Amino acid sequence: MTSICTISRISLSLDGKPILHNLSTSLPAGTSGLVAPNGRGKSALLKLLAGAWLPDSGSIDWQRPRYRLDQLARLRGPRVVDCLDSSALFDCFRRIEQGRGDEADLAAVADQWQLPSLWQQQLGRAGLDCPLDFPVSILSGGQRTRLALAAAFMRRDCYLLLDEPSNHLDRQGRAWLREQLQQHPPGALVASHDRELLECADNLFELGEAGLRQYGGNYSFYRRVRDAEIAGAKQRVENARREIQHSERQQQKALQRAAQRQRHGTSQHGSQSKLLLNARKNRAGHSLGRLKQQFAQRGEQLQRKLGEEKGALARQRIQQLSVTRSGLRGGPRLHLENLRLPHGRQQPLSLTLHSGDRWQITGANGSGKSTLMKIISGELQPAAGHCHRHGNCLYLDQEFSLLDDEASALDNLRRLHPDRDDSDWRTALGSFSLRGDLALRPLNTLSGGERLKVALLATTRGSRAPDLLLLDEPDNHLDLDSRRLLETALRDYPGSFLLVSHDPVFVEAVGVNGQLAL
Repeated sequence: MTSICTISRISLSLDGKPILHNLSTSLPAGTSGLVAPNGRGKSALLKLLAGAWLPDSGSIDWQRPRYRLDQLARLRGPRVVDCLDSSALFDCFRRIEQGRGDEADLAAVADQWQLPSLWQQQLGRAGLDCPLDFPVSILSGGQRTRLALAAAFMRRDCYLLLDEPSNHLDRQGRAWLREQLQQHPPGALVASHDRELLECADNLFELGEAGLRQYGGNYSFYRRVRDAEIAGAKQRVENARREIQHSERQQQKALQRAAQRQRHGTSQHGSQSKLLLNARKNRAGHSLGRLKQQFAQRGEQLQRKLGEEKGALARQRIQQLSVTRSGLRGGPRLHLENLRLPHGRQQPLSLTLHSGDRWQITGANGSGKSTLMKIISGELQPAAGHCHRHGNCLYLDQEFSLLDDEASALDNLRRLHPDRDDSDWRTALGSFSLRGDLALRPLNTLSGGERLKVALLATTRGSRAPDLLLLDEPDNHLDLDSRRLLETALRDYPGSFLLVSHDPVFVEAVGVNGQLAL
């Protein structure tokens, strides 16, 4: 398989903390996926590969140009054409069309008269039916993502480094992204938790505690290997427990026999001298003591082995996220009557949501899904109609507005739920791999996925369950294991929720039983 890039023993530390250590691999041609737990260093690795950062040690050798698209800073310039890196030529064309062009403009566009049409076609394929001078500020989050990706795919000679490219894309946008990746000749390395996208990968890399591991297949292959490894780890834990039980039974029998021999030797008096009897008694006592010591050492070894196997299993298996159930009530939870959005959808909405209902809000980017969520939560007022909430409502938006970015995860949870003990929150944070220093660092120093985990805990783990949960793309930024963890929690939650998500795997897993299309 042709190698696009060779990575040789690279390491990186930030603020004295090791992030990546001694990574080596080769990136093959085609589309490769990159998966890892939140905070493990996916974005850092992409920055190293792009040359934006330099490793502390090791080397990276590229065989062709590369281009990185960051998930947080996607766009440049006020107009759509500025984001396509074609503003200079576009302005030349515009001046010529307006009769203000000079010889320099004509020379610049020579033999390139087809470019404006090609740019517009590329935007159209991305689902952006807007002129090239359209203001970027008016585009929705999903439309901006499409624009940034369209600009990346126009670099036909570059291997692409994409960081969570499907976040905020609707169903059509995600399908377009998968199609574009398959048609991009140089290939791409895609850091993502989107299982449909990873299913289309030719190859998967996992960045874990042991380093960078390559899997020779797509997500389904990766999942089968991981599940088999977890099953093997569970079996090794069970074998270690059985070995301890077997050793304890052997110890009990051996010590009983040794004690019987000691008692038997003590009871033999007769013609034997007292000196001989004392010698036999001492030997029996020493033998019993050595036996106890041997079994104690063996027990320590087996307990150590059990601890190691349990630790290995804990690092691989998915933890549990339990959602508070207390305080839930029956009856209607939400009633919308001829409600009109201030922007987006123009048709009035009517809906009644009862306890236990779980509905998905669907619609293209810019259709008003987040706007509707904000109206239901009380943050916005509708243009017309009525919104009636019944009971306690909690809203988790895409910006995690309920959290204070300057405070730590633990401090945020204390502030939002002062009736819960610190030990409860420490345990809950630990179940999301936010242990030790991570729980005490300001949120603005954590990854997007780690901040979302804190928001999820704040939303789902209070002392009283919300009657209605409003979840605006809660699966964005979550790593694969945490996404499956959230799926299980929402599937078991007896309350009601409204969900915005473009991941059909996630939607099916949480047990959605209704749909509102915008």
